[in-house]
Amino acid sequence: MLRPELSRRQSTEDRVTRFAGDAGIPLLRIGLGIVYLWFGVLKLFPGGSPAQDLVERTVSALTFGIIHGDFARVSAAITEIGIALVLLSFRWPLPTAALLVGHAVLVSTPLVLFPGEMWSGPLRASFEAQYILKNLVTVAAAVVIASSRPRVR
Repeated sequence: MLRPELSRRQSTEDRVTRFAGDAGIPLLRIGLGIVYLWFGVLKLFPGGSPAQDLVERTVSALTFGIIHGDFARVSAAITEIGIALVLLSFRWPLPTAALLVGHAVLVSTPLVLFPGEMWSGPLRASFEAQYILKNLVTVAAAVVIASSRPRVR
């Protein structure tokens, strides 16, 4: 028989584990949804995002100059707001994961498109590159979301 203090500790651990299992994916979706919404809304306004220049140049490079300037910025904004809405809908785990991975790949392209700005030496990432590299967490979150079931039916 377990001693009472071990039994209480195990009970607490079980409750915390159960809570984490129940709340983890919704909290992940809410957190990512808020970040995507926030960053997307900032891009709606000229000068609103510190990444504006990089976003405009990246979209222009990826579209071979077809989309550039304000249209590139607003397109990125609308894309991020759309991803936020999908995240916050608590529906469609696999399409949500695909959107997150696709977006993470696209926003990572400056690491290759503008290497002189992103790297000052081997493994010496600029501030912008470090910001981009954090999207590895988004890819991990996408995998977790893909493993979930829709919360709303």
